[in-house]
Amino acid sequence: MKDILSHYSIHSNTMALLPSNHKDYDTIVKEPDRDIYVKQKLLELIKQACLERFATYDGVREAVQHYTGFKRKVPIPINPHLNLYFFPTHATNHFDCCWISYYHVLRIEKSLTNHPSSTILFKSGERLHLDVSPYVLKKQMERTSECMDEYLDWQYRNAVLC
Repeated sequence: MKDILSHYSIHSNTMALLPSNHKDYDTIVKEPDRDIYVKQKLLELIKQACLERFATYDGVREAVQHYTGFKRKVPIPINPHLNLYFFPTHATNHFDCCWISYYHVLRIEKSLTNHPSSTILFKSGERLHLDVSPYVLKKQMERTSECMDEYLDWQYRNAVLC
């Protein structure tokens, strides 16, 4: 029997948020060594995590767009102080969109199938198969890294001004 939660807060053990087409839950949360089933939609979880850090999802997204120039599939720094940076695998309104935690990814491998798909190997040793090309996932990792660099530059500029 699966434990189904009505509420979940993203934290440092959250590795990935996956969409579900199940009648009892909307999201599968992957943590090291366990999956959690949640009645909230993925984007609701991301938006809620931003609000828990006194920011709005739209505001964070707009800031990332401003500093990086990214317009689509924008990585979201949920809590930069805890290295909680998540990136979407698809457009955020696409049903198959998953959100992956940058710091949990060890590497991305091409799946041994004929269509473009990948396996994410997490630092915990777990694997996640996605129907997304390795190119797209690696590009999202690069974009998230650039977002992190921009945040650090912004933090440094503001510390110097104080």
